[in-house]
Amino acid sequence: MFALASIRTQVVSRVAVRGFSVSAASKKDFLQDLYLKEIRGYKADPKASKADVTTKEFVAPKAAQAPKSDIDLDADIKSYEKNGVISQ
Repeated sequence: MFALASIRTQVVSRVAVRGFSVSAASKKDFLQDLYLKEIRGYKADPKASKADVTTKEFVAPKAAQAPKSDIDLDADIKSYEKNGVISQ
């Protein structure tokens, strides 16, 4: 039984100590290489230019007007003062 326990500890210690090796081939970023290859191979369309684009002239929006109310605030304040609601 003790021999079996010592073998288990040896196996566990080997697994725990084992490191990972990374080769240079696995470090290479294939997606980045593909992206850079496509970017380098891109040719802009010579037909498209700024003269071909149509745009509208800018028209500033109309200024907003304050809403008009038909409430006479001065008359309302005077009536409150007469009735004793507002005291100064």
